[in-house]
Amino acid sequence: MSIGSQIEIHTVKKVNLKGGTLIDGFPSGGLTNSIASMCFMNSIANDLVSVMDSPSFPPISMVYNGIANFPTRIYANEDLKVAFLISELNLDPSFYYFVSRTILRWAKETGCELVISAGTVLEEDSNGSQRRYATDSVYGVASTKRARDRIRNTEIIRDLPSGSVGGIPALMLNEGMISNFDVIVLLGKTIQDTPDYAPAASVSEAIMKLVPGLSCDTGSLLTKAKTYEQDLRRVRSERKDSAINLYR
Repeated sequence: MSIGSQIEIHTVKKVNLKGGTLIDGFPSGGLTNSIASMCFMNSIANDLVSVMDSPSFPPISMVYNGIANFPTRIYANEDLKVAFLISELNLDPSFYYFVSRTILRWAKETGCELVISAGTVLEEDSNGSQRRYATDSVYGVASTKRARDRIRNTEIIRDLPSGSVGGIPALMLNEGMISNFDVIVLLGKTIQDTPDYAPAASVSEAIMKLVPGLSCDTGSLLTKAKTYEQDLRRVRSERKDSAINLYR
């Protein structure tokens, strides 16, 4: 049995997101998209609607306020037609293809027309310090011309003229291109060996331009995200030995 057939989405609450957007926060490299997705999830009313599970995933339960949670969860606000994928899993890259397909399949099945993910691009800084986040420091990559027009209509997100995107966001871009489904990956500028919470704030501001009615307290994000980022990195470190490597 393939990994793909073992990854399942379990419905907790049925939801209709026709014409809506899924904000992807599945980490597969940096934590920019994870932090941004968590910021939005914490900023607006939402319900837990689905969980992702697989017998091949590391055996872990995330505990918040004394309650157990699946390590990959999807929350949604049906009125705003928006969903947020939150995950603390540290997976081997051999899983990325199947996870990306599962995310896109869920988005399509619930009526979403757009998936937004994020990452970072490195920039040089002669002072060796992280400069203040700004929306004009965000690049955008689209899977379709339609999605690229949405980026350009914001007038603040710049096209990435050339380069590459990695991880799950890259695979969703490629699949979106083939299937004519809109995927946008936002890339916040960062400096080598600096935390991801500043580019996450930049990305969050850019997402608010793409999704009218969506809000995120980026000021609070910059205060709280450092702790959240440390939690994610700790989980990654603690569960590193549990990550499945199919090529061993």
